[in-house]
Amino acid sequence: MGKFNCVIICLGLCLLSNPWLNGQVTNKVFKESIKTVYLSQGLANEYITENPCFALENQENWNLQFDDLSLQSGNYSLRIIHCQSDWKQSNLSEIEYLEQFNDVPLRNTASSMGTKIPYQHYQITLPKTRISGNFIAMIYANRNKKDTICTRRYSIYQNELTVAGKMSFAKTNTLRNTHQALEINLLYPDNYLISSEDALKIEIRKNSQSENQIKQFPRPIINSMERKISFPFYNQENSIAGGNEYRMIDARSSQQKLSYVGSLQTENRYTEIITAPEQAQGNYSYVQRPDFNGAYVISNYENPNQALMCDYVWCQFNLKSNFMPNEKIYVVGAFNSYQKNLASEMTYQANQGQYMNRILIKQGIYNYQFTSDSPSNSMLEGNHAQTENLYEVLIYFRKPGQRNDSLVGYQKIQFP
Repeated sequence: MGKFNCVIICLGLCLLSNPWLNGQVTNKVFKESIKTVYLSQGLANEYITENPCFALENQENWNLQFDDLSLQSGNYSLRIIHCQSDWKQSNLSEIEYLEQFNDVPLRNTASSMGTKIPYQHYQITLPKTRISGNFIAMIYANRNKKDTICTRRYSIYQNELTVAGKMSFAKTNTLRNTHQALEINLLYPDNYLISSEDALKIEIRKNSQSENQIKQFPRPIINSMERKISFPFYNQENSIAGGNEYRMIDARSSQQKLSYVGSLQTENRYTEIITAPEQAQGNYSYVQRPDFNGAYVISNYENPNQALMCDYVWCQFNLKSNFMPNEKIYVVGAFNSYQKNLASEMTYQANQGQYMNRILIKQGIYNYQFTSDSPSNSMLEGNHAQTENLYEVLIYFRKPGQRNDSLVGYQKIQFP
């Protein structure tokens, strides 16, 4: 093997093990045996979302949890990384953003009980931070920070200004039936010196996903007398596709068919849950259905109070459809970080006339949708202005003399 090829292989391995080299840090799992990585407060039947955001004064009891199916004794540690508003690592030192030591070993571990697929469950409390902003919880192995196991985003806010955001139906006739629109004003205190819009960064999340829903905000109008910032939208830049309600599968039981389960197959080594056949919804009218806005819940139907008895099951997702050449179809939700990759890609079964994908999930209730990268993506789920969505408005501000973007304003908006 030539020296050039060796360099390429070494560089590729380095990129896989070190997420910081790619700039932005995303939610990612780097080891096949690591499953169900999430941040939560450990409450019963808690909705698990993709990018949690909580207050600086409410940091207690937030935990990072995951399972290791390899059953090997993992020598894992937790490291907290501070990021700027663009999710790139900042140059702050640990003592500037953490109240305690970094690089904490994971000592709270337990084995699954009575499951067909055994696993080791890990849990660790997030260390408290001194400041607001974006953070990454990184798990690494064997005291080697380059041996990254997984990364998870979270944000901490401190409401120093007032966010007055409001969602409504889009104004124009062309978008009224399919889009929702944001109107936003900011009220800031007397001790804020905002002379330029460059210090402000605004992120609009929809159903806790990572993608910023409004790519470009207009030049703001700063009224220093009223301490008010407004954003005049002239060309519907504030319009956001409504999407559709999420699909659902109740995979809490390996003994009986629950909601939206088409069939249940019990094998000696594992259980397989097959969803009821589903159709693309893009050509149909809006139908209101209860959902978790893409989130999921870890739970066992027969043993609701025993989290360690939640088994892993294979779930087969099915989409009845004609074959779409040159188009890749994915099944996504908070459970797989909405990632369109090889693991979430569906394959076409010509003899059954459907797209299919089998994914190993932990027992619980899951929201999901079908999506693609093509312009016809809206035909898979459809866009409706009536769709119930949860929006989050995050306001970042770099104060004069600071080297970090503070998260100084936060608002949740349930619409409609």
